[in-house]
Amino acid sequence: MDHINKVLTTLAHNTAYDPAIRSSLALGKKTLDRYYSLTDSSEVYRIAMVLHPRYKLQYFKNLEWKPRWIETAMTLVRDEYEQRKGEFDDDAPVEKPPTSEPTQQSSSKRPNVFDNLPTLSAPAPSELRDELDRYLSTDVENVKNVLLWWREHKAMYPVLSRMALDYLTIPATSVDVERVFSRGHLLLSHVRSRLSAQTTRALLCLGSWSLLGLVKVHTDVLAVSEIALDDGWDSILL
Repeated sequence: MDHINKVLTTLAHNTAYDPAIRSSLALGKKTLDRYYSLTDSSEVYRIAMVLHPRYKLQYFKNLEWKPRWIETAMTLVRDEYEQRKGEFDDDAPVEKPPTSEPTQQSSSKRPNVFDNLPTLSAPAPSELRDELDRYLSTDVENVKNVLLWWREHKAMYPVLSRMALDYLTIPATSVDVERVFSRGHLLLSHVRSRLSAQTTRALLCLGSWSLLGLVKVHTDVLAVSEIALDDGWDSILL
């Protein structure tokens, strides 16, 4: 969308084009701006861009977004991540510690001197970066199949991979429904304008289901179609 906006802005001021063409381009940019401004009230656009390993925050920086705009985008991603992380932690199964047989203590009561070495102690939870920080700290990658990328990195980013599937995929029901609706003008021609809404819906569904192989021809229908008829049965008698 940003690229289209930039192209329209450049072409609308290009004097090499006819004034009518430049006027049309300007109107197109005006319409695009009207819809583009609506993305400010939706977090989907910004979260989806950040979750794409090819763009992340670098996409906004390349477009010279203001720092506060980038900070707002990052806040949206962070808030959504924290919410998903809480849900993920709640769904995670609680593992019970394995029960072991009591072992015989060593005859020596002296503590192991290596247990208290600072360099060998386990890191504190605050020292470990979360998924989002680790993801954003890596360089962008030339990824062509973003869903495959997240699938391959699911173990590394379990929470972010779930977010990516929600924000980077098209709802399964939207594509086919839009295609069926687009074919409606073929069904409702000017000579069939009196079809009711119920009949139109039934015909659209029947056509779509037939293409998907969900409508099976009954054997009785096939038997009727195979009945031999006498020659001239359809002739008109005057």
